[in-house]
Amino acid sequence: MKLPSFPSRSTISARLLAFSTLFVTATLIVAAVILWLIVAGVVREQIDQRLDTQIEALRGTLTMNPDGSMSLGAAFDGPPFDRVGAGWYWQVSGNGVPLTSLSLAGRTIDSPPRPLPGRHRPDKEPAPRPEAARDGGMDLYVRSIEARIGDRTLEIAATAPRSALNDPARRALFWLVPAMVVLGISLVLGTLLQVRFGLRPLKRLTRAIAEVAEGSRERLPDVEAEELQPAANEINRLIAANVQRLSDTRLHFANLAHGLKTPVASLSLALDDGNDPDGAMRQLVERIDARIRHHLARARQTMSGAGMAAATLLQPCVADLVQVLSRIHAERRHHVTGDIRGDIAVACAADDLEEVLGNLIDNAFKWARSAVRISASIEGRMVVVCIEDDGPGIAQDALASAFMPGVRMDETVQGDGFGLTIAREIAELYGGGITLANRPENGLSVTLRLPRATHPVAQVR
Repeated sequence: MKLPSFPSRSTISARLLAFSTLFVTATLIVAAVILWLIVAGVVREQIDQRLDTQIEALRGTLTMNPDGSMSLGAAFDGPPFDRVGAGWYWQVSGNGVPLTSLSLAGRTIDSPPRPLPGRHRPDKEPAPRPEAARDGGMDLYVRSIEARIGDRTLEIAATAPRSALNDPARRALFWLVPAMVVLGISLVLGTLLQVRFGLRPLKRLTRAIAEVAEGSRERLPDVEAEELQPAANEINRLIAANVQRLSDTRLHFANLAHGLKTPVASLSLALDDGNDPDGAMRQLVERIDARIRHHLARARQTMSGAGMAAATLLQPCVADLVQVLSRIHAERRHHVTGDIRGDIAVACAADDLEEVLGNLIDNAFKWARSAVRISASIEGRMVVVCIEDDGPGIAQDALASAFMPGVRMDETVQGDGFGLTIAREIAELYGGGITLANRPENGLSVTLRLPRATHPVAQVR
C-alpha cells in the first residue's frame, strides 16, 4: 500500500502531527469497535444464560401425566416472564403439548406453531434458533432445546426481545464515541505539545546558526539534545575552517592593497603628455589598475559573502576615532558633537568600519574651522552616518572628481588623495555607499550608508 505523500516543503512538525493524527484516529476507531463488540458479547452471554436457566428449569420439572398430558412441577412465570407483550416468553411444544408462559396470554411463540425438524436432538444444550421470530412488531431472540420426555420429543423455547441485546450496546456506544473523541483530541494535543517541545533544541540550533551567519555569534553553543551535538560540533569545525580562510584572504587583500594600488596610482599620476605623448603607457596602467580592482573586489566579496557577515557596534568605533583624532588635531580645538544610539550596529567588519570612518572623520577634522558633528540613524535596512563640518566645502563642479584616486582638493592640506577612494570602495563592497554634498550654510556633509546588523556583538577596542 502506498502511503500518502506530503508536500516537499512541509515542516517536520506538520509531518509528525499528521502521522500522529492519522494513527491515533485509526487506533481509536479500532478500539471503539472492539469495545463495542465486547459489550455486545457480554450482554448476549447474559441473555443466553438467563434464557438457558429458564429452559433447564422447565425441562427439569416437566413430567408426563398418566393420561399422557404434560405438566410442570412448579410455576415459572416470575418476572420478567409474567409481563404480557414484553418479549420474555417461554413455551413447551410438540406432539400437541401446549404449555406457555403467562406473558404469552394464550398465544404461542410461533403462530402457527413451527413444525419440529425431522432430526431430533434430545438432551442437547439450548441453542439459538436459525430463523427469527416476531411478536407483532417486535423482533425476538429465541433459545430452544429438544428434550425427550417419556416417549415424546418436545421443544422447550425461551425468548427475549432483541432490543435487550442491542439497546445496552447502543447505550454503551452512546458514551463510548464521545469518550473516544475526547481521548483522541487529548492524544493529538499531547502529540502537538510533544512535537513543539521536542523540536525546541532544533529551533534553537537554527537560531544559533542564523546568529553565526549574521556575525553576532562566533560559534554554536552546546545543544540540549544529545543527538544534535555531533551536528553542532561539525558546524563549529566548519566555522573555524571558514574563519581561517577569511583571515588568509584578508591578509592577501591587505598585501595586494598596499603592494599594488598605491604604486600603480602613483605611476598613473607621474605619466603625462611629456613622458607619454601617445598615452599608451597610461592606457596600460589603467588596464593594470582595473585588473587589480577586479581581483581585490573578488577577494572582499569572498570575505563578505562566505557566511560570516560581521556585525559591529557603531558608537564605540566612532568614539575611539574621535578620541584619537582629537589628540592628533589638538591644536585646532574642534568642538565635536555626536548623536549615535548605542545599539546601532552595521554589517561590516570592525577594521573595515574603522578604515572608512577614520578617513571620513579625519577629512572633517582637517577641513573644519571649529565644529564637527557626527550623527547616525536607521532607514529601513540601512544605517546612515552623517559627518558634517563647517569648513569651506568643495566646489560644486569638483564634487564628482573628489573620489578619483590621487585627487587632492587642496595641496596645502596633508594627504595622498586616496582616502575617499578607499572608503567608498569598502562601503560599496558591503552594499552601501558614500555621497558628498555642500551644506546650505557652509561646510561639507558626508553621508555614509552601510547595511544594518540586527544582533551586534563585535566592538572596536
